[in-house]
Amino acid sequence: MMPSRARTASAQLRGRGSESRLAYAFLAPLLAIFAGFYLWPALATFLSSLFTWGMLNPWRIEQPDGWVFAGASNYTTTLTSADFWNAALNTVVWLFIFPFLVVTIALALSLLIWEAKRATGLFRSAIILPMTISLAAVGVIWGFIYNPDPDKGLLNAGLRLVGLEDADLTVGPLEVHLGRWLSNPGVLHIGDLDIRLTNIMIIIPAVWAFVGFGVITFTAGLTSVPAELLEAAKVDGASGWQTIRHVTLPSLRPSIVVVTVISVIFALRTFDIVFVTTGGGPAQDTRVLGLLLWQQAFQFLDSPKAGQAAAIAIIMSLVLIAGAMPFLRKNGASS
Repeated sequence: MMPSRARTASAQLRGRGSESRLAYAFLAPLLAIFAGFYLWPALATFLSSLFTWGMLNPWRIEQPDGWVFAGASNYTTTLTSADFWNAALNTVVWLFIFPFLVVTIALALSLLIWEAKRATGLFRSAIILPMTISLAAVGVIWGFIYNPDPDKGLLNAGLRLVGLEDADLTVGPLEVHLGRWLSNPGVLHIGDLDIRLTNIMIIIPAVWAFVGFGVITFTAGLTSVPAELLEAAKVDGASGWQTIRHVTLPSLRPSIVVVTVISVIFALRTFDIVFVTTGGGPAQDTRVLGLLLWQQAFQFLDSPKAGQAAAIAIIMSLVLIAGAMPFLRKNGASS
């Protein structure tokens, strides 16, 4: 009896081993693509950040005779640069405000559409439609909306109708200059720190273009909310807000995590809409890390700062990984 059981267990182990080998065989092409198109470029970017080079004289791993080793100086120069920290501050504004607005607005719209009885497809299509437009085109469109000429700019035309053209408002630490949307819309004073509102003016069209992704994700999440829990909440006399707070939102936690993480990634790598609308100006008020990276690597092709641009890319990647992993682990475990 015992030998029979031993042979059965041995056969089961062999079967599991063959299944594992088969699984790895099917995964091998995907892993090869991942290594070739992600791991190797990431390693090459890190190696290139240790050398001094420019786009007209690029760093090549197969040409060691042309290497100009810089070591950690590209990182120290970057981390001690006022331009870097100014761009980092503007990026932090994006990292906090953009995901918050995307999640909040997309969640509210998804719940409203979910509760609507008619034309839900029309509403959903209207919200998702801006996703089909590139962010460069979004920047151009909102550039016309923000145009300071009231004969051309939609917002300033509306302000002129109500007599608020070029009005200045002050609410506590907040200064708002109406009509100067991309030049000097205002400033928020927080102690010795002044946060220019020009970044907010660029974040708004980015949210307009990106919120459709959140609506799609939350709508899919709403379909998985157990109907039994909703019915039980109604039977217990829960109000609409109580049902949303204690039943719907906990069920949407995985969707909220996905939208938040994707929004953070989008905010960290923001480049095109800033480049099109302000080019990082006025002065450096809207220059983000993605734009600073491009300027150092590509704006002047003969500049030997491409190694510093690679260093910025590595720093951004490390910050993203360090910030995202604990968040994903915590919410993944709790879900």
